[in-house]
Amino acid sequence: ADGRTVLDVLNAEMDVLGAEYANETIGPCLCMPRLLYGSQEGKDDPGWKSMAPEGFDDGDFVTLRYRWHSLPDNRVNKYQKTLIDMSRIPARRLKGEAENIHTPVKYFCREKQPPRYATSFFRVNHYLDSFEAYSYRNDARADKRQCKECYDEKGREATKQRDDDIRPWLRAFVDSVGAQKGRALLFGAGDFVHLS
Repeated sequence: ADGRTVLDVLNAEMDVLGAEYANETIGPCLCMPRLLYGSQEGKDDPGWKSMAPEGFDDGDFVTLRYRWHSLPDNRVNKYQKTLIDMSRIPARRLKGEAENIHTPVKYFCREKQPPRYATSFFRVNHYLDSFEAYSYRNDARADKRQCKECYDEKGREATKQRDDDIRPWLRAFVDSVGAQKGRALLFGAGDFVHLS
């Protein structure tokens, strides 16, 4: 909420550590833990209140719709997410396809346990969403994505804690850019396009 960007935070950390040490320890690939949010609707909870500004609907944004998540260091959060500074990756390292989306540039994005949730600079909320949205994608995991039992099992793992940490983002965004521009930029959010 202080207006700092991801780059501002990383630069501040580099200033504290010293550029040479920071380049070695932070590197161009920043690994982040993820936190799985389930499919239990937040509006069914006692004490739930809308976080959407006027003209917006909480139901159109998974970040407003779902409040329940897994425990931070649970096995369902085992795959890290990465943020890569592509200006620091030599072009020769970008040949071919990534073997793994969680460590896309293997030399720089080491396959390891993600950083502990409590100590990480950044964290990624990972939303299971509705079964319709979950099973919609046609990717390498398509068979598992059609499995309702698999979906339900993941969903059960993501009912351990609830929080509203991310939910104020939309109101802050609309306050920052204005209601009209906010609606234009977010036009279609929450719409589900069916492929034939």
